[in-house]
Amino acid sequence: MPRKTGLSFISILIFLLVVTTMSEGAFKKEDIKVFKLDNGLKVILYEDHKIPNISYYTFFKVGSRNERPGLTGVSHFIEHMMFNGTQKFGPGEFDRLMEFYGGANNAYTSDDMTAYTDWFPPLALEKMVEMEADRMQGLIFDPEVFESERGVVASERRMGVENNNEAILQENVRATAIMAHPYHWDVIGWMSDILNWRRDEVIQYYRTYYAPNNAVLVVVGDFDSQKTLELIKKYYSSIPSQTPPPPVTTTEPPQMGRKEVVIKKEAQTPSFMVVYHAPKCQDPDFFALSILEKPLLRGESSRLYRRLVRDEQLAISVFGGIEEKIDPYLFTIFVKPRPGVDLDKIEKIIDEELHKVIEQGLTDQEYQKALNLIRSDFYFSLQTNSGKANLLGAAELLFGSYEQLFTLIDRYAQVKREDIPGVARKYFHELNKTVGKLIPQGGNQ
Repeated sequence: MPRKTGLSFISILIFLLVVTTMSEGAFKKEDIKVFKLDNGLKVILYEDHKIPNISYYTFFKVGSRNERPGLTGVSHFIEHMMFNGTQKFGPGEFDRLMEFYGGANNAYTSDDMTAYTDWFPPLALEKMVEMEADRMQGLIFDPEVFESERGVVASERRMGVENNNEAILQENVRATAIMAHPYHWDVIGWMSDILNWRRDEVIQYYRTYYAPNNAVLVVVGDFDSQKTLELIKKYYSSIPSQTPPPPVTTTEPPQMGRKEVVIKKEAQTPSFMVVYHAPKCQDPDFFALSILEKPLLRGESSRLYRRLVRDEQLAISVFGGIEEKIDPYLFTIFVKPRPGVDLDKIEKIIDEELHKVIEQGLTDQEYQKALNLIRSDFYFSLQTNSGKANLLGAAELLFGSYEQLFTLIDRYAQVKREDIPGVARKYFHELNKTVGKLIPQGGNQ
């Protein structure tokens, strides 16, 4: 049976279909309308009348990056509290009204931002604008609900981190690799902080960061821009701006040598990961490493999957890569080893494969496949109103402007295949490396 190479025929057809669809109903920067209210709220509007639906996304420039020791995890906690009532709309009323109008909603908190995502039919627009504006500065933080949600978040941490061996290893490796920058802790925060948040401090944090001058509103879908802007002005203009939040000024110092984390605890199988300090998403090197991530880690044809899973049969899975962050973060390689394997051998093979990239680079086929995967992922995300809204908001917060969304693919294309070995050499070396091993208690590596 012949070995498959490159993208499959059906994948290429899907990619071409997506690109054709995009060109027919072109998503163009020129069709986006941008406004700024007197209180600093930035509003990004894009009309798309293909389906009777609106995506209404509110982005706040706050995440775990903006926290401090003692208040870690508070950004995620406030996300919980945003669904627990204002003076105007009581606990649970937001979700009840959303469902009544035929809509749905969600939210997420990351290291760099918090986003509230609504999808609903056009007839519900005014009610949704009213509710979102109301909770921007109107949360009541009822003491009883506050304590209840504290318990929910603490339970989330126990289940998602403390009872999850992979998550324990990732948290420890992250905190070891990153010493100074607030990326040191995860979005969920430390348990001791969760159990000791003070209500007055949380309210002050909310007032500071949930201000119109620290927010971006993105609306995509079946609406009239002028009428929508008038609704936004009606409900948001009375919300006062706040003193701008303090900037994050801490810079992670260069790592000065290989670090290793070894955790021994009860587990069925070992876990292994290695991380390297990596650039922020606006750095040109980010795009080169993002291209390299695909042939190195993505899919069963990737170099590390072939070597560790298929050929050497040392692992069950391998994954990772680089993430879009405002500040420099990490390039991660996570391996799920088979029971009883030598973790040092896994590290040695990863070193060998990275050395091959540094010395020999990528093949033209690997390079072109990576670019095709990046384009395919990008254009698929733009097929829906919610995808457009999320990418516009993320570009505004991560890259500094929604306009950067329209040049991202060009920035990937500017990376030449021969540039990649030099970028790999810059980051994938021993002084920049942190290794993590979780060894079943009483067992061997």
